[in-house]
Amino acid sequence: MIFIFMLQFIKLFMQNKKHFFLSILFVFLASFCTAGFRDISNDIYPEYIIEEGDFLSTIADRFSTSIDAILQINDIVDANSISIGDKIKIPSLKGISGILSTETLTIGETVSNICILNGMKESDLIAINQITSPTELYIGSTLMVVRDEDNQTYSSIDFFDHNQTLIEKSMIHSKNPSTFQKVNRMNGPWDIAEKQLLFANIQEDSNTIVRFISPLIDLLEIKQLPVTQGETHVVHIKSPYSLSLTGSIGDQGLNFFQDNGNQSEWYAFFGIDAMAKTGLTNFSISGSDSSQNSFAIDQKIIISENTFTDEVVEGVDAATLEDNTNQTESQTLESIKQTSLQKLWGDNVLSYPVDEPCLASGFGTRRTYNNGTYNNYHTGVDFIVCSAENLNIYAAADGQVVFAGELPIHGNHTIIDHGWGVYSTYSHQSQILVSPGQNVKRGDLIGIIGTTGRSVGPHLHFEIKINGIYVNPMTWLSKVFP
Repeated sequence: MIFIFMLQFIKLFMQNKKHFFLSILFVFLASFCTAGFRDISNDIYPEYIIEEGDFLSTIADRFSTSIDAILQINDIVDANSISIGDKIKIPSLKGISGILSTETLTIGETVSNICILNGMKESDLIAINQITSPTELYIGSTLMVVRDEDNQTYSSIDFFDHNQTLIEKSMIHSKNPSTFQKVNRMNGPWDIAEKQLLFANIQEDSNTIVRFISPLIDLLEIKQLPVTQGETHVVHIKSPYSLSLTGSIGDQGLNFFQDNGNQSEWYAFFGIDAMAKTGLTNFSISGSDSSQNSFAIDQKIIISENTFTDEVVEGVDAATLEDNTNQTESQTLESIKQTSLQKLWGDNVLSYPVDEPCLASGFGTRRTYNNGTYNNYHTGVDFIVCSAENLNIYAAADGQVVFAGELPIHGNHTIIDHGWGVYSTYSHQSQILVSPGQNVKRGDLIGIIGTTGRSVGPHLHFEIKINGIYVNPMTWLSKVFP
């Protein structure tokens, strides 16, 4: 039967081969033309909302595409017709749907939880931001994310406990098990680790707390970003639970203290040395509650460069520049580690320690002494004598005197502990009017300006130290901490 059909087809072909070839040619050309002018309006692309300061050229560069491609995919005839708030498709991100927006990476955010919180795929996040290595991401870096237009809010709501199944957890939180599984990127109900964070979409309102780090944490932030040479920074944590906390930045440990009047908040101060190496460094925090639920963060943070000037100081006593002298004094100062567990400076800026703050030399200047090399920096600020009657030195805030004595470099020197690892120091005094162990109040008279130690004239050298790191005192005289 098939053989007879084939013979009839060949006979028909031989009789009408001219028309047959024309038909084949027509079909081929039609297919070619259709492919060349394919309707691309139905393809999926993410949309970017035009912001103030945007140009098509910068948008094209950001997403590795061209202006012509953007105009074509969006059927834009006049590039000047685009306005702030307009949505445009991004041709280089075909297959990704949603609205593109900018997000700054904060403490505890990872590629995984950024994707969960925004309801997007990890592969999409990597493609949009052209990420080649996790080391490219650090606290404060900027990422483009894509969210569905319904813009659902996700939060970590619980830890998984092997005593409960995924279905039981879903019932506890009134969630659909399959949706719960999908949101948390599980291959199945079995694909869960002990103490794993569980995320779910939540109803967002003015009272919503989005816990993307852990159900234990309401807030975790670094105040005073970016982290900068010579400046003071604060880690702030809020939690409804009693937590045990540890942490570090670079080689410096973080000591957490609870706020005097609020047992649900913790603070850790840290200073960045004025000559610290700039660039990325390690930042980590971990904590646990009484039930041994825990969280751990290990990220990179960038130390930014500060601007300091050079300064030449002549006429310095050569004996105060000797290495042995510097080492002996450094050992003495490093041994002073008494720290009050209470914040003693109140809720105000520190007070100026002199009647007339005539600033002669700023913090962080790169110094050379007696025409030597620039291997020192100024660890405080110098207030010179503006008038002969204004020689008094005052405590900058409440605290306890932990050192009052003579040193070869700082001269007659006083150190006051203000709590939480914060100290103020007063150098080159002609007279010390307080004693170790003495409690002082803001504005108390503690000494008289002089020129003892490494000094070329009467002045007060005033310092602020955070856990042994010298930081800019002018920041503390103008800003309320924490």
